[in-house]
Formats: sequence, structure tokens, C-alpha cells
Amino acid sequence: MVDLHSNNSKDAAVQARRILALTNADTMRPKSGGPTGKAGDIVAEIEHRLITGRYKFGDSLSINRLAEEFDASRQPISAALNHLRSMGYLHIVPQVGCQVVAPSANEIEDFFYMLGKIESAVAGLAATRHADGESEVLEALAKHIDGVPFDVNRHRDEWAVAVDAFHLQILEMARSPALEKRVRNLWHLSDFYLFQGASNLNPEKINLANSERHAVAAAIAARSVEVAEREMELHVRGKPRRSGII
Repeated sequence: MVDLHSNNSKDAAVQARRILALTNADTMRPKSGGPTGKAGDIVAEIEHRLITGRYKFGDSLSINRLAEEFDASRQPISAALNHLRSMGYLHIVPQVGCQVVAPSANEIEDFFYMLGKIESAVAGLAATRHADGESEVLEALAKHIDGVPFDVNRHRDEWAVAVDAFHLQILEMARSPALEKRVRNLWHLSDFYLFQGASNLNPEKINLANSERHAVAAAIAARSVEVAEREMELHVRGKPRRSGII
């Protein structure tokens, strides 16, 4: 655990707060490769609602209602929804309408099986390549997550940002630009799936997830590649069952 009285730990805590602020800002930024301008702003807002559970599996989205809400014409709304469809969030049926996807339990389990393998590889690379001081920052982020309550929406948003920041730090430590964009896109879809079951998370399940993050951080700090990979895959593959979506 981090000793916050040491100079190194204080530096790690400062760096952790910086990463949290950057991650929080990124949650509402239009993603690269998508539409720009008004449509890009709409993408960012709707995606934020999706990944924080404001929209549920199978919900219908009305272009007319969204156009009224965002004070926009149908064109930027349609562009935004089509982009979100391409990212895996929505299902659009011509002449019928737009719905939030409703994946089966097998589809969700397959997604987290795949994500677990990828995140496992990232953790292994981080264990090999991390620089001095970075593991202390990772542990500081894990410790910060421990202290975030999971009750009202505001705290749940803070918790989600902190978890993303933890995984972002591991990705930075892995120093693999080829993986970065792919992994980041998958994280958003992962958050979307998991927050569908956010109300099912109880203190016991949250404490289990917290302990798993500390195990990952400890293995990376020790440069134990096999343990880091195993602990990360275990952690990621367990997420949908902890949240109760499968």
C-alpha cells in the first residue's frame, strides 16, 4: 500500500490526481474518428449517457426528441446516432427507429473474455516496461478508488472515471501505441455494458474488485509478468458477473 507520508508517495498522489482530472475531461470529449462540430458534441453527450447507464439496453431513441433537446436539425442527430451505431452502442432499423443494443449473456461474456485477454497482455507489458515511480502512481489510483462511495449518480460517475484512470495508467506503463486506440474504444463499450447492472453492485462485490486491482498493481510493481497477466484477466472477466449483467 502507498505510504502517503513519504515524498515518493506524495508525488504519486499528485500525479494520480492529475491523471484523474485528465480522464474526467476525456469522458465528455468527442472521440477521434467521429463527426465534428455539433454532431461531435451530441456524440459525446449521448455516449456519456450510455456508458453511465442513463440509457438502458433496448431503450428507444427518438431523433425528433433529441433534435428538440439539443436544439439541432435532424442531420447532426442522424450523424451522431450512426456513429454510435458503428461503435456498437445502437441498433438502427430503417423505417422503424433507433434502439440501444440489448446483447445476450453469451455476447457479453464473449466480449469480456476477449477484453480480458487484451488487458492481460497490456498488464504484462506494463510489468516489463514501467519506469521508476509509475507503479506508485498506479497504487495511488487503486487506493483512491477504495475511497469513492458507490451510491448516487455523481459518485458513480467519479468511481467510473477513477477505474478508467487506473486502466489508463497501466496502458501508459505498457508503452504500446499500437494497442492504445483499440483498447480505449473497448473501454467505453465495457463501461456501457457494466453500468447496465450498476444497481446490483454491493459493498462485497466492490471490495472484491478493489482487492483485485491492488493485486494487479502489486504484480506490475514487482515486474511479475505472469502474475500481472493472470490477475488482470481474472479481474476483467469477472466484471460482468460482479455487476450482475450475466
